[in-house]
Amino acid sequence: MAPDALTFLHRTSEAYEPRVVLTGVSYKTLNVDGRERLARAIPVPELLAERVVREGLATEAAVISTCNRFEIVSVGGEGGGIRKFFESLLGSATDPNDVLYQYLDDSAVRHLYRVSASLDSMIVGEAQILGQVKKAYQRAIEVGSVGSHLHHIFQSAFNVAKKVRAHTDVAQHGVSVSYVAVRLAEQIFSDLSNTTVLIVGSGEMAELAALHLCSRGCRRIIVANRTVEKAAQLAERFGGSGVSLSDVDRVLDQADIVIGSIAIDKPILSRSVLRSRKGDRPLFLIDLGVPRNFAADLADIDSVYLYNIDDLAGIADENRALREAAAQDGELIIEYGLAQFERWRLKRLAQPEIVDLRALVHDICATEVNRCIAGQGGADEGSVERLTHAISQKLAHELTKLVEHRVKEEGESTPLIIVPKG
Repeated sequence: MAPDALTFLHRTSEAYEPRVVLTGVSYKTLNVDGRERLARAIPVPELLAERVVREGLATEAAVISTCNRFEIVSVGGEGGGIRKFFESLLGSATDPNDVLYQYLDDSAVRHLYRVSASLDSMIVGEAQILGQVKKAYQRAIEVGSVGSHLHHIFQSAFNVAKKVRAHTDVAQHGVSVSYVAVRLAEQIFSDLSNTTVLIVGSGEMAELAALHLCSRGCRRIIVANRTVEKAAQLAERFGGSGVSLSDVDRVLDQADIVIGSIAIDKPILSRSVLRSRKGDRPLFLIDLGVPRNFAADLADIDSVYLYNIDDLAGIADENRALREAAAQDGELIIEYGLAQFERWRLKRLAQPEIVDLRALVHDICATEVNRCIAGQGGADEGSVERLTHAISQKLAHELTKLVEHRVKEEGESTPLIIVPKG
């Protein structure tokens, strides 16, 4: 039975939309020591998303885990429950009030857009983060923790990120962490063509590092990985050689530069490992891993130059003014995308009422048509239904347009932004 008009108007004004919550830490709030502890505590982030849903803290959840941030994006539930849950992940060694941030509803969606578009990255414009967010979304789908809300939120985030890269100069002035690492290497060794580089790991960051090294003249590259076949495949692309992770001690003596970018429980390079290295020529260590690949106390050795991922922020300051100017255009696109998201949310709120409205109009029309025809001697049932349907569809269409116009007006509290053209 369709509701009456007063019920319809009341339900439209009191409609409920589940809360969007984004809770997390990043390089801005938590140093590499703290992020390392968090990464060790949560080795499989996608299972954490499933746990959040299973424990009733949210109806949907996804976890974004990179070397620079750890964030839970959730729908449903309350922000307080997610915050307490995150505090338990941080443990007693960290004061959550100092490092934890939480965004609700529009602010949460805006933050996800900015992260996906690389406007919140250590190096604004770096290309890797979008792929990492997409991977987080895909893994959440695989464990069943994504529903219609997160699906739309992430898809809109990917669309906004694509527009930012297409319509601004953010990508032009942005560089990857691997690129910054290689630039740092050039400050130690003026001519990379005379150096031998050992890359520990064969993932995306390792591959980018190898590409940048070769573009700077490096011709001797050794790749070490858990699987020799994967190491050899990557090394072959650059005319290098691949070895097993267990052979790092053996080849370390050949290396001038070691880049670590592998997921590992404990440091692969320690003081005891370096004892096997002959001579005291400089050794440059670039640790891109979280947890860290190289023991922190290696920096105390005179001939060793150790930099972790947080240390790269200094070089990232190059071209900062150019990136910030480009990022301003990106922020406009973020706000435009957020306005579109708000319209989608309001339209979604109105959908149940629109269905009820159409049923209400159909019932009114059927009643009046039957009354009219009955007074004229009646008509066959098919004719009555066709007439009722035709009239109710036309009326419902016009009323639906009025409702959607109201939704549009409510969604335009954020001014319309003109998207910059490339």
